[in-house]
Amino acid sequence: MSAARPVPTNRLTVTSVRPAGPEDLPALQEIETAADLRFEAFFDLVGWPSAPTGQQRAAERGSLLVVGQPVLGFVQVLQLGPDERPHLHLEQLSVHPDAAGHGLGTMLLLGALGRALDRGVDAVTLMTFADVPWNGPWYARHGFTRLDPEASGGGPAPGSAALLAPLRETERRLGLDRWGQRVAMVRTLADEPTPIPAVSVIPLRDRAGAMEVFIQHRAATMDFVPGAVVFPGGRVDPHDLATGAGLVLPSDVVETHAWRWRHTSGPDDAGGRRERARTLLATAVRELAEETGTVVAPDRLVPWDNWVTPMGYPKRFDVSFYVLPVEQDALSHTTTEATGSEWVSLDDLVQRTEAGQLAMVAPTRTIVDELQRLGSLDAVLGLRPAITAVRHDVTPLRPRASEGTVGGRG
Repeated sequence: MSAARPVPTNRLTVTSVRPAGPEDLPALQEIETAADLRFEAFFDLVGWPSAPTGQQRAAERGSLLVVGQPVLGFVQVLQLGPDERPHLHLEQLSVHPDAAGHGLGTMLLLGALGRALDRGVDAVTLMTFADVPWNGPWYARHGFTRLDPEASGGGPAPGSAALLAPLRETERRLGLDRWGQRVAMVRTLADEPTPIPAVSVIPLRDRAGAMEVFIQHRAATMDFVPGAVVFPGGRVDPHDLATGAGLVLPSDVVETHAWRWRHTSGPDDAGGRRERARTLLATAVRELAEETGTVVAPDRLVPWDNWVTPMGYPKRFDVSFYVLPVEQDALSHTTTEATGSEWVSLDDLVQRTEAGQLAMVAPTRTIVDELQRLGSLDAVLGLRPAITAVRHDVTPLRPRASEGTVGGRG
């Protein structure tokens, strides 16, 4: 393994959605103002109200998520009800026009809805223009339906009339009705379909002073992330349980892996965690052999990350990622699920993605960005990050910090 190289300056502009930090707040008003200029295609903006500052939004009760580094868009969710019975309302979602058309609004929306789901609420409301294409019709495509704010009784978001009334009064005071029909909408939330357990292996090597990763170009005909750059991997099959139980492993490997996956899904008891660790290893070895023609010893696989597909997708996966340090292995392209496979430097991968030549989903982007920041295989293997399940594609900027070891095992 080579010595660490300087941390590269080229990074991905977009990784995942993340909680807003103080450094993001100054940009939010500018983003909203620029996004609002798109309304000029529908009506005269003379008298249009000024956007609140980021600091004003952050001071309100609720949550504030952003995407981009530097920030390119944001979503604000207000809490209108008490903590014991919160009513969550999507107050604002804005993406800078220069970044429009790349799915950032959808990322922000799903992140906000997912965070609301994790708070235990079963519906989120919003108010928007009924007929502007990226307002009412766009939200309708994402599962929102019209809600009569004057209605009472059951149904989604019961009691919303009283809670939305002050917001509706503010809209009237600002004169928003003069520019078009305003409607209240609601989206019910459910953590479904159930995520399917899966694994992904990230082969890494140092070559000529650069870290390289083995990637696959997923076929456009696939029903999940078609055309995207991915790492080798796939779902856990039923027979992986029996295969995992029979793996011959060093005495400490299973305990270490079970401990490192402890903040992800699976059994709470020690025996169940060990069984799951063995099953994941068996799946990773099998998938790597099927997709690259290479059989590796399972104890070479290093637990690295865990991502759960956000709600809103017809198919969801709970993916456990491993890093595989590669020195002499000859990985090939042996899968029909991808059109090709290649070793590529992280620098080139970032540059090709930023140029629009390659597509990557949020988990891949975030992992690539973290590896790029670490800079070398030695640095990657020296980090033992706390692995927590990333839900809704929302996670802070990385790299993560190292955690301790269990019983002297890293």
